[in-house]
Amino acid sequence: MTLERFIQLWTHRYKKYSHIYKARLLGYRARFHFKSIKSRLEKGQKLIAIVRTEHFGDIIAAEPISRYVKSIYPDSYIVWFVKPVYHHLVEFNPSVNEVFDEFCATERKVLMDGGVFDDVFELQFRNNNHCPQCDVYYENPVALSRDITIFNYFDYGNLLEVFAQTAGLIPVNSSFPADDQLKLYLQDAHRKKVDSINLPERFIVLHCRSNYPPKDWPSDRWEQLVEWLAGRYDYQIIEIGQKSDLHVKTSAYRNLCGHLSILETAEVIRRAAFFIGLDSGPSHLGNATGTFGMILMGSLNNFPDYNPYSGRYGTQQNAVFIRRPGVPCSDLSFEFVQEKVEKVLSKGLETA
Repeated sequence: MTLERFIQLWTHRYKKYSHIYKARLLGYRARFHFKSIKSRLEKGQKLIAIVRTEHFGDIIAAEPISRYVKSIYPDSYIVWFVKPVYHHLVEFNPSVNEVFDEFCATERKVLMDGGVFDDVFELQFRNNNHCPQCDVYYENPVALSRDITIFNYFDYGNLLEVFAQTAGLIPVNSSFPADDQLKLYLQDAHRKKVDSINLPERFIVLHCRSNYPPKDWPSDRWEQLVEWLAGRYDYQIIEIGQKSDLHVKTSAYRNLCGHLSILETAEVIRRAAFFIGLDSGPSHLGNATGTFGMILMGSLNNFPDYNPYSGRYGTQQNAVFIRRPGVPCSDLSFEFVQEKVEKVLSKGLETA
C-alpha cells in the first residue's frame, strides 16, 4: 500500500467514525429531550413522530397527514422529522408541535430504539432512510410488510395515499380518508420578500428543470415556449427554480432561479395567473397555493402512466396534465405542448 493510499484510507475512516460518533451522541441527546417532553404530557396524551425527511415536494404532498393524525389524536404532541434544509416547510404548520432536524438515519435509529414515542408514522422507504456515511439503512416495517418500494409505489395511488399506506394509517390500495388538498402556511416575511421584487401584475410562472433528468423537457423547447408566449399573450414570464438552463432574449422573460427560498417561491406562484412546469417540487407548491397548473409529464421508470397529486391537481379540477401515455416527457414535441397550453390560456382569456 502506498503512503498516499494509506492516508486516503485513514482519512475516510476518521470521517466515517467521527460521523457515526456524532450521530449516536445526537441520538442519545434526542432521546433524553423527548423523554423530558413526554414526562410533561398529561395522562393519555401521546407523543407521536411523523417521518418525512425529504424531498421538498414530498414533504408538501404529505402535509394533509399532519392534519389527519391531529384529528385522530387531538391532544397528542406531534413531532415531524425532517432534514434541516427543509425545516421551514413544516415549522409554521399548526398541526405540528415540534420539528426535529435529523442529522442522519443512525441518529434516528438510536433515538427510536429508546422506545420513547407512542406512535411512529414512517412516510418513506428504505432509499430515503439511508445514511451513506454510516452505510446504515433504517427500515420501514410497514412498507416492507405491504411490499411498497421505490420501484412500485405509484401502483398504490398518489403520493399522499402512498405515504399514508407506508405509515399504516390507511389500508392498502385505499383512498386518503380526509381532506386531501395541500396547504401551505405562508408568513408575512414571505409576502414582504415577494413585494420587494416588484412582480408584474400579469405573469405566468415556469419551472423548467427538475432534480431528476428523466422528468425534464429539453431546454430548447422551453425557449421556444417562452418566445411563443411572449409574442402571443400579454403576460410576463417568470422562471423559478434552483438554476436555469434557458437562454432567452425577450424582455417579457425574467429569471428568478436561485434568488428565493422555497416558501418565497410559493408566494410568487400564488400570485401568478398560471403555473407551467414539470412533475417536480414546485408543482406541489402550485397545487397548495391554488394556481392553475399545466404539468408536463411522461412515463417515469416503471410507471407509464401515473398521478402523483392529491387535491385539485389530482382530480385535474385545477390542473391539466400535458402528456401522452407511455411517452417520456423529453419526447413531447413543442407543437403538442403548445397546443395544450394554448387551449388553457384561450379559455382563461375568455373568462377573464
